[in-house]
Amino acid sequence: MSSPAPSIYHDAILVDSDDTDYDHYFDEGGITSTAASLASQITDYRYENGRRYHAYHGHSGSGSYWAPNDEAQQNQEEIFHLVYTLRLNGDLFLAPVEMETPRQKVLDLGTGNGNWCIDMAHAFPQSEIIGNDLSPIQPTYVPPNVQFEIDNFNDEWVHPANHFDFIHGRALYGSVTNWDQLLRKVLHSLKPGAWWESVETVVEFQCDDGSLPEDSAVRYWVSIMRIACERAGTSFDVAGRVKGWCEAAGFEEVTQKVYKLPIGPWPKDKYEKALGSYNLANMLGACDGFSLHLLTNFYGMSVGELDDLMDRVKSEMKNKKYHSYFRMYVCYARKPEAAEESRPSSRGSTIRLPAYDFSGGETDCASIIEEREEEEEEYGDDTETEEHTSQPAQSIYHGRRRHRGH
Repeated sequence: MSSPAPSIYHDAILVDSDDTDYDHYFDEGGITSTAASLASQITDYRYENGRRYHAYHGHSGSGSYWAPNDEAQQNQEEIFHLVYTLRLNGDLFLAPVEMETPRQKVLDLGTGNGNWCIDMAHAFPQSEIIGNDLSPIQPTYVPPNVQFEIDNFNDEWVHPANHFDFIHGRALYGSVTNWDQLLRKVLHSLKPGAWWESVETVVEFQCDDGSLPEDSAVRYWVSIMRIACERAGTSFDVAGRVKGWCEAAGFEEVTQKVYKLPIGPWPKDKYEKALGSYNLANMLGACDGFSLHLLTNFYGMSVGELDDLMDRVKSEMKNKKYHSYFRMYVCYARKPEAAEESRPSSRGSTIRLPAYDFSGGETDCASIIEEREEEEEEYGDDTETEEHTSQPAQSIYHGRRRHRGH
């Protein structure tokens, strides 16, 4: 794939000021036309309608996760998976994991409908992929090297020590109750020398040219969403902080990269325009479901007030005068080769979720591209081409998953 340069955070994305067809990017449903064909294709295997939330209650008592798990939200998740993958130029991860080695064991936390796991299984058919989530919403027919487990990763894990070659977590903001405890579990379950990768986006609307007003509906929306999330007991302020948390937990070779994700087809570059178009479709599909539970239960909004806010938010997202984007952080880190299971992985510290800084302060991004100054190689290429016949998933568990050997 082409045009990687504008994706890097410190590079400005050029605006297509000569785009006279901007309004034609939308159909009556409010979705960008370049993403409309995708949206129609990804509903083939969805089986639920309306607003629906997961019903899993683990030991932590988590039965009220803020995002729906219904068909509409799963469609949005499919589009966001495409956005993530396009932003990484087709790669599914950046960590230097030797996935070509047979029988690599991989765990994906909060897998949702399992699209990352399924793509990984196709790309690396000799690997063993497990997807973890609160709801059994994954498709029935999947590659034979994929399994799904229904469990709450905030509870104690049943996986043995030194078991996984790679653990992946994407879009875990607002769902992790204690990052210190989560990273302890990740370290415990990784093999010595194995890798952990976190991919998180900042709940924000940024622009480089001052085109987005400070009093815009979208800026107000994200500010009250962050407040409501903290009142619910978790936090959206995750992206940009994971690097420091990994270092405190005892990981080595911690590397962080930051990218821009444009919202809308306003960029001049064709690749960025397509990416922004897909991301706009993603955001238009996400905002209602993301907001409903949090803002009515933890911010005191009525459904009518929320509907009015969502109308204004969606209108601003589609306004070609606003050249907005949000940031995506990719952080990967290695478990030490000689890690001792008995020593506290956090060096005795406790990572607490931060309160939202109303001054607009985020983690400093001055050292944006890469924290290490080592030469990088390309990883995650689709080197395996062997096709497998899909078969029913072998490990859909309701309630606590009990480990079995592979």
